[in-house]
Amino acid sequence: MSDPSRLRWTPPDPTQLPEWRAQLLDHLDDDRTRATMRAALQAGRFTIVPTVPGIGASDESVGSILLTACERRRLETAELYYATPDMTALALAAAHAPPTEPVTLSRLPSESGLIVFGEPIGGYTEDAGAALANTPFGTPNASAVITTPIVAASWSVWDPGEVNLDRGEVRWLHRGAGSYGAIPADWSGVWITFYSPRGLFSGLPPETVIGTMRDGTVMTAGMIDSNREASGPPLGWDNEMLLREGSPFGPPVPDTTDRWAHVLYTAWQLMGQQGKNRWAEVEEIPRARAGAKRDRRQGVTGSSAVRIVRVHSAHRPPPQAAQEDEQASTGRREPQWSCRWPVRPYRRSTCLNPRAHAEGGCRHEDRIVSGHIKGPEGAPLRTGETVHLWDQQPAD
Repeated sequence: MSDPSRLRWTPPDPTQLPEWRAQLLDHLDDDRTRATMRAALQAGRFTIVPTVPGIGASDESVGSILLTACERRRLETAELYYATPDMTALALAAAHAPPTEPVTLSRLPSESGLIVFGEPIGGYTEDAGAALANTPFGTPNASAVITTPIVAASWSVWDPGEVNLDRGEVRWLHRGAGSYGAIPADWSGVWITFYSPRGLFSGLPPETVIGTMRDGTVMTAGMIDSNREASGPPLGWDNEMLLREGSPFGPPVPDTTDRWAHVLYTAWQLMGQQGKNRWAEVEEIPRARAGAKRDRRQGVTGSSAVRIVRVHSAHRPPPQAAQEDEQASTGRREPQWSCRWPVRPYRRSTCLNPRAHAEGGCRHEDRIVSGHIKGPEGAPLRTGETVHLWDQQPAD
């Protein structure tokens, strides 16, 4: 019998985040990690691809070295954040529609960061044949569908110039849907890396056959999990993307980095919003002195403290609503949030310079406000800043 607890994403105690970062830094220094990234680059699974023309090495070898070096620098300088399950569900509810403001660097809670979410912010599925391409499997089990949740993200302001091989100029390329080209030297924006859990392979029962090795050995989901748990950190690099400063957000296409970026950016908006529409409150937990010393030995220059981001007490849902949502969630994908926010928050575009509004010289930004229902039954819906909690959704 399979253990149901293995099929769910179980977030860490927030105090573990500095240790998780330390493990990720060690992992990025490992030759096996660079070998895995070379294979991923060969399979075309990366969005950001660095090359050094004329260096005398394969593009995949060069790319794996530069990408791991950039991610290591990002994590060394990162501030650490943990979004509670309620906060994650709030970000998902508010991100149901994409941000209306263009990408704005001032929304970042820190220039670089690592955030772990209490619930997945999304995920995707693929069959074993696609997931296990370029691996030692001789025959993947095509009927096995692998589900990968996205549970964490790192970010930094785009500045890859500090990482190089001292053997030629690095040329940065971007591979998108049907496009492939150079990233301009004056490009400005945010580089995001999304992480999935290691040791939680596919969400399938451990006895599920994933494939057969070339020597005839059968490999199961549980065997892959055990190997990953023994050989790597709790998080694995899954995908990456760029958000260009000043660019609008596209539609929320499910199971894509675009959708996950909507949730991450919305979380940044919620964390930074102040005043009467304040959504979040933050508690900072310092790292133990011995751990902080280890961080410094590893080259960490960012804070070793962890910022726990919770829903502000004025908006926090009752425990019963959270429990009902948890029971309706799979633990593998985005959580249910219909009980916690029966009428979801919405975005309001706010003019920051009304005097220049008529001439079009003003700037707008999103304010996320609480949705509510006002007026007699059957009347058109109105929106405002007061929240009315309902035991059940009102009838249409």
